[in-house]
Amino acid sequence: MSVRDRIVAGTDEQQPLLTLVWKSKGNDLGYAGVGIVTSFVAQSLSSLDMFIIGLAFDAVFNDQAYTIPLFPNGWIPGNPTQQLVFTVALLTGIKLVDLGFGICSEWAFSLFAQRLLHRIRVDAFDTVQRLNMNFFDRHQTGDVMSVLNSDVNALERFLEFGPSLATTGLTILVSSLVYMALLNWQLMLISLTIAPVLFAINSWFGNRHEIRNDDVREETGRLNALLETNISGIQVVKAFSGERHETQRVSNLSDRHRVVNWHAHLVNVRHQPSMRLLAGAAFIVTLFIGTEWVIDGEFWVFSGTLTAGELIPFMYYTQALVRPVRFAAWFTGLYKGATSAAKRILSVQRMNPSRDEEKTDFINPDGHITYNNVSFSYPGTDEPVIHDINIEIEPGETVGFVGETGAGKSTLLKFLFAFYDPDDGTVRVDSTDVRDLSRTSLRRSIGYVAQDPFLFTGTIRENITYGVDETADDTIVAAAKAAGAHEFVSQLDDGYDAQVGERGVTLSGGQRQRLAIARVLLADPPMFVFDEATSHVDNRTEVLIQRSLDEVTADRTTLVVAHRLSTVRNTDRIVVLDSGEIIEQGTHEELLDRDGTYADLWNVQVGAVSE
Repeated sequence: MSVRDRIVAGTDEQQPLLTLVWKSKGNDLGYAGVGIVTSFVAQSLSSLDMFIIGLAFDAVFNDQAYTIPLFPNGWIPGNPTQQLVFTVALLTGIKLVDLGFGICSEWAFSLFAQRLLHRIRVDAFDTVQRLNMNFFDRHQTGDVMSVLNSDVNALERFLEFGPSLATTGLTILVSSLVYMALLNWQLMLISLTIAPVLFAINSWFGNRHEIRNDDVREETGRLNALLETNISGIQVVKAFSGERHETQRVSNLSDRHRVVNWHAHLVNVRHQPSMRLLAGAAFIVTLFIGTEWVIDGEFWVFSGTLTAGELIPFMYYTQALVRPVRFAAWFTGLYKGATSAAKRILSVQRMNPSRDEEKTDFINPDGHITYNNVSFSYPGTDEPVIHDINIEIEPGETVGFVGETGAGKSTLLKFLFAFYDPDDGTVRVDSTDVRDLSRTSLRRSIGYVAQDPFLFTGTIRENITYGVDETADDTIVAAAKAAGAHEFVSQLDDGYDAQVGERGVTLSGGQRQRLAIARVLLADPPMFVFDEATSHVDNRTEVLIQRSLDEVTADRTTLVVAHRLSTVRNTDRIVVLDSGEIIEQGTHEELLDRDGTYADLWNVQVGAVSE
């Protein structure tokens, strides 16, 4: 099963929602317990008032003794006027206590839900952050965002309303049945004959909810992926006048999303009215039977008396049973949606990314790097990108990697960061396989500048100091000067506090590269990797930056990838790659003397090739 299918299908856990909640519960189950108890008390008290009103009704109009079960008769006045005052006071007290417990219940449930969601969201994001690059290469960003956003939101809706709905509905059901049994247990059994039908219909609709919710989640992931891709590539879209084409693509996917969402909504549209219709039918039948019983003094084979004071609260409780039915339908929809979401969240959390605590810390490296028989193919392809590479880089050596596009230069360096694991062979730093090293300590030991550096939304200062603890302004300025960035930064209105926009959109490619170099220089790592780090700057600026880098990288292991051969001309060694294999290596002069591939590349760039 592909990575995407694993996300969409989710885990095969039988009870994914319960598993996820239990896994993420922390110390917050106590809040849920408080919510359940206080909700039970509040709803039990809320249902008590009609029971008392019915007893008072019979006492006044049927000249019966005013008694309340489990309540001392000596506390109830004998005078009708005093009984009225007593009843009003009792009902007022019940409502006030009910209000207090209700507020406490909502507070406890809400606190439990928010704390639990915080842990689930952070755990899922942390897991995604620690997954290998293979995951991101093979999986659309929209699917990941669907899990971290849409699925967590679905879970949020359930946790905010589900526990309260379940507890409230169950309490109303139990308390109403208890009061109905106290009033007339025979009539209660008659009103419950519809219960098996209600249960069967609710179960059927529940299964439909789960199927439709899975469809909605899948289409949401597809739509999110397309939207994110289009917005990220908006410049290309505009350059090729592709707005209408992209709008049509979004329209097609949005229409599919609309259809599956409508089908999911139709399930809910049919679910609750069906349940209310059956519950309403039960109410009407019970009202008819009860009224006949009050008038005739008996009904069919049922014996015993039924007074108006008993029938009125009984019908109230019969009608109150519609609320648990409605809550059950609502809860089922939320539960099935949350279950579908929990499947995918668990599938992400169980992808078992490498954990740093299981690895060896990388402390004060010498920078001795070896590639031993390294071969690699990207997932889903059979053609090797890297084939049987063997190379040893001494501590403090600066090595340049050159070759045609697609030769495997950048891929080779990604093994050093453990972004990918080679299919065969090993990559070692100071004699330790990088797969056995703590990812955090390994990557902190290597300063990396990519050809298309990523800048975060924020200020220039925040981007330069990313990953570094609090730093003095003069240190930031020194790093910017060494990277050739200070001049243009100082000309901005807000200087180092200027906003760079999303992904650095307000800056040119060369300016973004210089800030990325400044970020690496400020981190001051023991090793450096520059992947076309100066490809977007002019020749004059490159010379200035190169001089600064030569000073900083002296005695530090440095790997440089470049198409512009002047960038690697003065390196200690140049490695020439072709189709994932090393075909030449040596100094600039040595390679020119060999008159091989490197010499051809050099002659092309300096214009020494004749027509």
